[in-house]
Amino acid sequence: MTDTTTVPQLFEPASLGTLDLPNRLVMAPMTRNRADADGVPGPLMATYYAQRASAGLIIAEAATPSAVGLTYPNIPAIHDEAHVAGWRRVTDAVRAAGGRMFLQIQHGGR
Repeated sequence: MTDTTTVPQLFEPASLGTLDLPNRLVMAPMTRNRADADGVPGPLMATYYAQRASAGLIIAEAATPSAVGLTYPNIPAIHDEAHVAGWRRVTDAVRAAGGRMFLQIQHGGR
């Protein structure tokens, strides 16, 4: 018989640096191609991520930090004020649902 009293449980709280997580579930980044044509995260993205806020941590899909770093259409960006405002709406929705989120940065080119 295995003693499980010292084994971390999936639904127990955890810490990641200074971030307190309600559980040990982490949502991996998955490209959804749901940003506007100019890379601004829209209401559909805010809804999508807010619906998954019960995960301990959400790692959002990759966002490009440069206009020349796009890899394919309708991926989110994070290189101007409109992008930042779009991501702010997404993260506000996630926080309102009790979640926490990191953004993955990706540049598709050299």
